[in-house]
Amino acid sequence: MSKALLLGVLGSLLMHSLWAQEIPVGGWQTHFNYQSAHSVVRAGERLYVATHNGLFSYLPADGTTTQYSKINGLSDVGVSSLAYHEASTLLLLAYRNGNLDLMYLDAQTEPEQIVNWPLIRDAADLPLSRRIRQVVFHEELAYLSTDFGIVVLDPARREVRETYRYIGAAGAEVTVYGVAFTQDSLFAATSQGTLGTSLSESVNRQYFGNWVLIPAPFPVSTLAAYQGYLYAGGAGQGVVRRQSGTWQTIYSTPSTYLDLNTSQGQLIASLANEVVLLGTSPTVFRDALLAAPQQSILDPLGYLWVADRQNGLVGNAQGTFRAYSPPTQADTAIAVRTDSVVTDRNGLRWARQPDYLGGGIRVTDPATGQQRYLSTGAGSGGLPSSTVSSLVLDKDGLIWFATDRGVGYFVPEGVLSGGRIDALLPIFGQRRLLANERATALAVEPGNRKWIATQSGLYLFNADGTELVRQFTAQDSPLPSNSIRALRFDEASGLLYVDTSHGLVSYRSDASTPESTLSSVLVFPNPVRPEYDGVVGIKGLVDNTTVKITDLAGRLVYETRSQGGTASWSLHDYTGRRARGGIYLVLLVAPDGSESLASKLAIIE
Repeated sequence: MSKALLLGVLGSLLMHSLWAQEIPVGGWQTHFNYQSAHSVVRAGERLYVATHNGLFSYLPADGTTTQYSKINGLSDVGVSSLAYHEASTLLLLAYRNGNLDLMYLDAQTEPEQIVNWPLIRDAADLPLSRRIRQVVFHEELAYLSTDFGIVVLDPARREVRETYRYIGAAGAEVTVYGVAFTQDSLFAATSQGTLGTSLSESVNRQYFGNWVLIPAPFPVSTLAAYQGYLYAGGAGQGVVRRQSGTWQTIYSTPSTYLDLNTSQGQLIASLANEVVLLGTSPTVFRDALLAAPQQSILDPLGYLWVADRQNGLVGNAQGTFRAYSPPTQADTAIAVRTDSVVTDRNGLRWARQPDYLGGGIRVTDPATGQQRYLSTGAGSGGLPSSTVSSLVLDKDGLIWFATDRGVGYFVPEGVLSGGRIDALLPIFGQRRLLANERATALAVEPGNRKWIATQSGLYLFNADGTELVRQFTAQDSPLPSNSIRALRFDEASGLLYVDTSHGLVSYRSDASTPESTLSSVLVFPNPVRPEYDGVVGIKGLVDNTTVKITDLAGRLVYETRSQGGTASWSLHDYTGRRARGGIYLVLLVAPDGSESLASKLAIIE
């Protein structure tokens, strides 16, 4: 092929990709809530904001936001605190489960490298709760306030310097809410009160006897050092300053929440519905968008940026307060579960019964009112468990169910005749399908494959549940959690929505609703760029279409059949080698035998 022709084909494909962007087959997308912000830091000109399950950055210069998740490099979900070390351009991300990510930023303060450091999460000798409540850099070291004490890390050397775990009265373990530093001292707000110790190298800070209890006028939950003094705050009380051995009231408030932070030479208090700069004459910021401030900072121009639990990132850089979080990608398809009651092809209603009513399944004929209860008894249902969590009707008219002891299905014909009826339990791996798993939800693809959600991950089985097609866990995929609560398959788009205990995500399956003709076929991504390691999707197919991938000489590289309206290619030939760069033809053979050219596919090396 001539260079001019190749460039023409690539140009056409590039223009096509601008208006036909698709999540690739096998790709994931998050649908997290970016309004529930609790932490904000400034790295250069960029702001990084942590929400309950998400993380994003905002660049005021051009108004762009970027979302970060396990899809693009994070190791976990649920950032509980973050801190930025300017000298090393390191953004330290701490998670609720004790996990750590070291995000090194480039000259534009965008992520350049992310290194996972799970030493706290994976430690064998720590208590169950390993939540990291605050991260503070002091000089080159990171001080982590946790549910079991203070951990001092040296990120550059990737080592633990010290751990202050048993620093309470008589060596008791304490929860540490936060720390602060004055010239020569370290202070900690703990579950036993405010403790202080010397930063001298000669002091053994791991010995509880070298920590002194500093009585405060109220329970302290947040600390800050400002102009050489220690400040303490408590919800429902206010802010006090320690001077000459006594506490002086600086600001009183009935606010049920209080966080202290220093930024740009100012001491800032974030309260339940306002933000206060605690100068000689306090400056109070109130606005409808400041509904639940959690942490606040100032930029060099004096503008205020607030992590608000209801409105996300809020700032007044444009004169008035505005919200700057990316939109929350809510999915209405999974808002209401549809797997509690299903109607079979005969019009019978199958309803799962709650445990407090005995569990099982109740089948009703709406026309006559006739009912039958299906239980664990032989001949009366044969369910593996009475706890039924999900019901779906598959493409063959079978009623599939999920229980806390596996998965099975019923043939609905004759269910109300009064005869014996027992569930059919597929055999996989020489045992009942997921017999020891708590199955929580089901979804059926257009090609009749079955998605099964459990408390230990996500499974895709073939139509009869005897062959495992795919499996995902939080450890090997972008799943936020192995604990899955609901599934919903969007047949038009081929997206499987997965609702987990740590947020909602969607997965692009290689199946979708088949079309009646081959007039609207889409190949994506196209072109395939060198860094892409996913699969190519062919969408808009008639059911059971044969898809052939050939080179320009007509040599067959790969052949497959569509799952409903979608097929996929892993970009490897029959020998397992990745296809070389060049132009490939995507040929289609419909079930009636008619052939057509769907598209040209460019692979760029």
